[in-house]
Amino acid sequence: MFYTVKDVSQRTGLTPYTIRYYLKEGLFPAIQRDSNGTRLFSDADLETIYMIECMKHCGMTINEMRQYIQWLEEGDMNIDKCLSLFIEKQFHLKKTLKQLLECIDAVDYKVWYYQTAKEAGTISVHNNMPKDHIPEKMQNIRSRMIHVKRLTDSNE
Repeated sequence: MFYTVKDVSQRTGLTPYTIRYYLKEGLFPAIQRDSNGTRLFSDADLETIYMIECMKHCGMTINEMRQYIQWLEEGDMNIDKCLSLFIEKQFHLKKTLKQLLECIDAVDYKVWYYQTAKEAGTISVHNNMPKDHIPEKMQNIRSRMIHVKRLTDSNE
């Protein structure tokens, strides 16, 4: 089955402008055309769009994506290059995810902190709060917040 730019836009939620930008940037070097010159995307091209969007969200530049697409076009001799590229991205994504999870915990703690303060009518409610009134999860988060110098330093 083949899809036009409009079809791909409807299926992916990407704007036709974005799809044409990817085409212009060489991310679809073997795109087919019909007799009228209309670009025709295959199911494999839709998978490529999905991967392009993933690569974009993990911080890859258009140049890196173009290089990856070129390696794919060149074939099996680039398996090691493709593997290395994705191992590196995997490492950085896992590191970023860990940092984001730490940030979510810190925000959860602050939500609890200010909800508790709002209910009491004062931030000082926490000054003499017995430990058994502080949820264990909040105790653990606060302990990590006190003992971590920087998020990027924590167990890289």
